Amino acid sequence: MVSMDDVPPFRETERHVEISAVERSPHGLKYLLEVTKSISMSDDTHFSCLNDLSRLKMLEECKLQRCHRVVHVFNDLFWLGRSLENAHVSHLKSLTHFYKESYFDVGFHALKHLRLEHCPRLEGVMPRGSALPSLVTLDILFCYNLKAIFYYNNLRSPSFELPCLRRIHLQELPLLEHLRDDDAVLAAPAWEELHVRGCWSLRRLPRLDRRPGKKAVTVSGERAWWTKLRWDDRDDSHRGSYEPRLPPASASIRERVIIKTYLR
Repeated sequence: MVSMDDVPPFRETERHVEISAVERSPHGLKYLLEVTKSISMSDDTHFSCLNDLSRLKMLEECKLQRCHRVVHVFNDLFWLGRSLENAHVSHLKSLTHFYKESYFDVGFHALKHLRLEHCPRLEGVMPRGSALPSLVTLDILFCYNLKAIFYYNNLRSPSFELPCLRRIHLQELPLLEHLRDDDAVLAAPAWEELHVRGCWSLRRLPRLDRRPGKKAVTVSGERAWWTKLRWDDRDDSHRGSYEPRLPPASASIRERVIIKTYLR
């Protein structure tokens, strides 16, 4: 079991850069960031995407907060996708996507932990063709405009893989309808836990590739939400892939009104 308190904190490496409240990029920053392994940035008003600053060839740890001009955290993974292990993004008012592909999908091959919170305009996390072979935990909280985690692009596939995934935590995502915006089968043999709170539009969980010996995913959520989930009538294994761990009926919170749109 992966405790929600056990996710590794941001790690300052021996090649760490911290940037705060700058209006213009300092001269030479591009070359410095090409060899940087960890970056912490807050209250920046200059850039709209981290890749605008550098290719970030060696970045392993990334923390962004209150950088309100950022629209996409990344749009180029040719180098970055091989090294990034931990990303924590919070309070980015303009963020629409964590990763918005430029020409083709490569994937975050080393990414283990991804956390996004308080990003009110977030529409999607990354394209559904993105590879995440090392992802262990995914936490998305208080992103009121998010409708799909893995959003539509031109790639189509009947299945997708998250081989190392162990826990997903989704909280206060009132418009979220899908983990992935198609009905692809998810191969996640290590997935143990799904925590859901305040995601009243999420009515269908992904179908899982049930391999021999694979235990059901433990689901923690509101009782009213669980009872309204839709299951695949053609395949009993869909419902059997999840085991609810719900609060007593007397402790359940009433379903709130579903928000039709957050932005005005």
